[in-house]
Amino acid sequence: MNFKKILPFLFASALLFNVACNDDDFMESTKSEAYENGILITNEGGYSTPTSEVSFVSNDLSIFENKIYGKNNNEAILGNVLQSVGFNGENAYLVSNVPNKIDIVNRYNFKKQTTVTANLDNPRYIAFSGSQYFVTNNNFFDVMRLNVYNTSNNSFVTSINFPRAAEKVVEANGKIVVQTDGITYQTVAPFGELPTGYSLTIVNPTTNTVATTITLPSNGIIRDLISYNGDAYVLASSNTASYIYKVNTANGTFTTKTLTLGQAQKLRIDANKFYFHDSSNKIYSMDLNSTTTPTTPIVTSPGTLYGFNVIDGKIYSSDASFTGDSKVYIYNTSGNLLKTLTTGIATNGFYKN
Repeated sequence: MNFKKILPFLFASALLFNVACNDDDFMESTKSEAYENGILITNEGGYSTPTSEVSFVSNDLSIFENKIYGKNNNEAILGNVLQSVGFNGENAYLVSNVPNKIDIVNRYNFKKQTTVTANLDNPRYIAFSGSQYFVTNNNFFDVMRLNVYNTSNNSFVTSINFPRAAEKVVEANGKIVVQTDGITYQTVAPFGELPTGYSLTIVNPTTNTVATTITLPSNGIIRDLISYNGDAYVLASSNTASYIYKVNTANGTFTTKTLTLGQAQKLRIDANKFYFHDSSNKIYSMDLNSTTTPTTPIVTSPGTLYGFNVIDGKIYSSDASFTGDSKVYIYNTSGNLLKTLTTGIATNGFYKN
């Protein structure tokens, strides 16, 4: 959810060259397990309207389909603000922020299995460890916690409360890592960005208790948290510099990579390379072990870059509309445009299926 775009509403309420094929050229898949070997594209939908949905594009980009949740569930409406997706076995967990629910579907045919609502309050992100899954809940006012559920029957197990935030959550080296600080905004125009702090919280999934809290340097704002090959990585940035922290979840230490490039945003890793974009939609890459800041972007994505990922050598970015259809641009890692898709409202994520 783009909180900066809805902040005026929330505060009022609180106070009371490349020629690419387009999506018209695609075939629509009809087989019973239609969504194997492709990318699920999440369309957040409107904050106050039930317009969330999911799109699909095959790995070879030859098959594209919109509204796969409704089509495979008797035209059921998914809801408002589809925040994120997690995977466990053959199931995909669709975390919806405003309706306070998680719809669990078969990831390959998208038939709904069940819906989880117990103890959810503005759920955000999800991670898995052993026989449990972990969901952050964050209303940015008074609910900041991690809920724990049992994967076998989706029963609620416990909650862990935090003093400030509960945003991204990942599993890394047998631990659950929670981004417990990040970004807030000034309460008056122009609603400028402010850091809430610089903490990560490491949870032991065996005991469902906090193992340690890591305080990162007070540099910029924490922008992202990801997991790759068993390690957790955090991206923070200011107007003039950016920082990638590699976190050792076993002992609570971290190493720092400093970039002389400001406003780095979402962080991804693919084939041992970092990928990130800045606030001007310029997308960069660098080797994991490099100490040299990239100066030439791979490509500049058009419009409002909202959803971003790099999967198996393809860069996915969205130009999100919050009132109508969004556009998705798919590039190779040399920056050549491969496909342009028309998706749903506020396209916010891309997930390998």
